[in-house]
Amino acid sequence: MKGISIFILMSVLVFFTACDFSAYNEEDEHTLPEQPAAEEKTVLFEEDEQKSCYVFETNDTDYLTANGYTLWSLPYVNTEDDFVPYTVRATKQGGRSEAGFGIVFCEQKIDEKPFMLTVLINSNGLYAIGKIADGVFYHINDGWKKSDYIYSGSGVSNSISVMFDSESKAFILRINNYDITTFTISENISFKNSRAGFAVVIAGNEDFPNNPVKVTFER
Repeated sequence: MKGISIFILMSVLVFFTACDFSAYNEEDEHTLPEQPAAEEKTVLFEEDEQKSCYVFETNDTDYLTANGYTLWSLPYVNTEDDFVPYTVRATKQGGRSEAGFGIVFCEQKIDEKPFMLTVLINSNGLYAIGKIADGVFYHINDGWKKSDYIYSGSGVSNSISVMFDSESKAFILRINNYDITTFTISENISFKNSRAGFAVVIAGNEDFPNNPVKVTFER
């Protein structure tokens, strides 16, 4: 695992577009720059109660920074003592294919420091797992990895699932019902009252306002 210092405390999701953790096509030389702006922006994740989903959409040029922009929302709270399996079907319908989107979970404070876990995918068939602890980001699976089980392309849905094995103390990542990998963390986290939700990366070279970034999340 590799640590990267975070410039702003709540920009802990820097990993979404940072250097060797950037969401890129393996055949594309373009990589997104380090340290994007980041913030929790629940208002941009609009709940559609009829369709039982959340829709993220923006073409606001204020989010076009040289370093990109990461936005997330945490609408769910785990009220159970144990980890509740978290599954989201995510569909990216607009925006740069290399920019990541996915889930955040186990958000909480440890010793008054922000902490959360994440799984991201992109439209080029890559995934990545990360954690943020005490203001420092760590790769859990050594950066972005290709998976044949991720459906590539715009408007294509992918199911992202995270479970927890209480015996091995390991998280299990499944994508489209295929076991992808397991991962563990050293922190003694609490599942009860931790928050979970969604995250979207806006690349610095999005075609705003002509082509909005749009991602739908169904739980």
